Amino acid sequence: MENGDSKLAAALSAVTAKQEIAEVLYRYARGCDRCDEAALRACFHPDATHRHGQFEGLSQDFCHLVMKAVRPLKACKHMISNVMIDFSGQGRAVSECHFLSYHRFADQESGKDRDRFHGGRYLDRFEQRDGVWKITHRVGLYDFERVVDPAESPAGRPPADLLGAQAPDDLLYTFLR
Repeated sequence: MENGDSKLAAALSAVTAKQEIAEVLYRYARGCDRCDEAALRACFHPDATHRHGQFEGLSQDFCHLVMKAVRPLKACKHMISNVMIDFSGQGRAVSECHFLSYHRFADQESGKDRDRFHGGRYLDRFEQRDGVWKITHRVGLYDFERVVDPAESPAGRPPADLLGAQAPDDLLYTFLR
């Protein structure tokens, strides 16, 4: 029965690791959407590297640039899906996930609101250090970009307290306290 117990323990360890890695990916999206720089930085080991758009360098520097880009936005949404994780050795993994991002911004020329959509994938190398899974290297691959005028909303605007906001004003942070 010991062999069965060790197989069960190995399977449970793999499932737990995959869930921990997926939560890092989701936390990255939350950090972008809520302009929560601490949450964003927590996704990466301090020496992690990044290649995304025109940026190539340390992930911690990329996090600073992301905050500069998303703070002025009127709305920001990142969605993560199709998460695939392969273990590449003890305490190492490679993940691929799809992202869809949405940004509402004021066009600098016209002053009108515009909506930008990006779709692509994140390819990540993960390492578990001191029992914690974080990204050590990320590449952002783009499949499409589309900029359009925003659609009219027939339902009108929800009450102000039901609109998403940046940290710490978003209702999430009240729930977490």
